[in-house]
Amino acid sequence: MMKNLLIAPLAGILLASCTTQTTNFASMSTEQLMAYNEGKPVLKQIYCTEEKRTGSHIRKNWCRSVEDWVDHNIRTLMALDTLNIPGGSVLRGGN
Repeated sequence: MMKNLLIAPLAGILLASCTTQTTNFASMSTEQLMAYNEGKPVLKQIYCTEEKRTGSHIRKNWCRSVEDWVDHNIRTLMALDTLNIPGGSVLRGGN
């Protein structure tokens, strides 16, 4: 009876740990990324870029799906568009 009480929670923990694992694309080699992307639709494929972020001199790999990169670029362009509204900068009040 005591074995059954231990087996059920242990099985639950093992099952939960399997579902919460995330893939670290930034540590993958080019060949591993190509293998991962094989057969996936273009928007679901992973693309990595190495860049420095503002305020840091350390280069880091940034990996996202192509769909996430497109969304990120659209948000960036929209933010830039907001700053470049006719009549002046948002920061100056547009007067």
